[in-house]
Amino acid sequence: MTEYRIDDLAREAGTTTRNVRVYQESGLLPRPQRRGRVAIYTDRHLKQLEAIIRLLSEGFTVKHILKFLTGLQRGEDLVEVLNLADLGELVTAPWSRPVSQTMTREQLETRLGRLDAPMLRRLTDGGVIEPTDAENVYRVADLRQVDDFATLVSRGMPLTAILQATTAVDKKLDEAASVLTGSGYSEVVRQRGPGWLPSNETELAWAADLVDAMRRVARRSAHASLDRAFDAAVRAELRRYRQEGQEGEEHDVRLEGNA
Repeated sequence: MTEYRIDDLAREAGTTTRNVRVYQESGLLPRPQRRGRVAIYTDRHLKQLEAIIRLLSEGFTVKHILKFLTGLQRGEDLVEVLNLADLGELVTAPWSRPVSQTMTREQLETRLGRLDAPMLRRLTDGGVIEPTDAENVYRVADLRQVDDFATLVSRGMPLTAILQATTAVDKKLDEAASVLTGSGYSEVVRQRGPGWLPSNETELAWAADLVDAMRRVARRSAHASLDRAFDAAVRAELRRYRQEGQEGEEHDVRLEGNA
């Protein structure tokens, strides 16, 4: 079995030592073996690290990958059975493929306006950008998201307000994902019994197919529901806007009549 130090592992996987530490601290990557003061990684670490990078390239964040794993499997044992490389095979056909890109702070500020340290932290915590080993250089998880933010910023909407809205939406989607994974867990228990774990390729393929089907249904349902809800919300806001305008006009008329 090949052994790696952290810099060798990062180089083999095409990432940075900083990212390896982040994934490790997040619980996505197992702790290395210790030989004195030296951390030793193995092929298993490399395989899982490559799966993490593949998921990130398809639009998932560290937070979402971790929540997906813990929410669906509800325990370390099933994660060990499926492992992240197998999980990567379940999600290789996302609804759309994000375009990842490395950008400097200056390039980001050209699109989004001035970015102070707190705002950079908010963008990082939200999974919009990810620091690299280079100073003031960031990996953008989805360039289209930054472009969309830039479109709203160019129309006068503050980036703070944009992030506040998208964060609120993310929380609602997290709740929806919890409902979905809970129903998936219940279905596994119903069909296979409590505590079931895949023991062969056929059973693993069955679990993979179930997760993949649930994910497709969830994405399409969420897309359709969000479209309907947004249309209804826009109509409601227009009615409220018109009503407030009419009330304002009536108020002005009353003032003129009393003058």
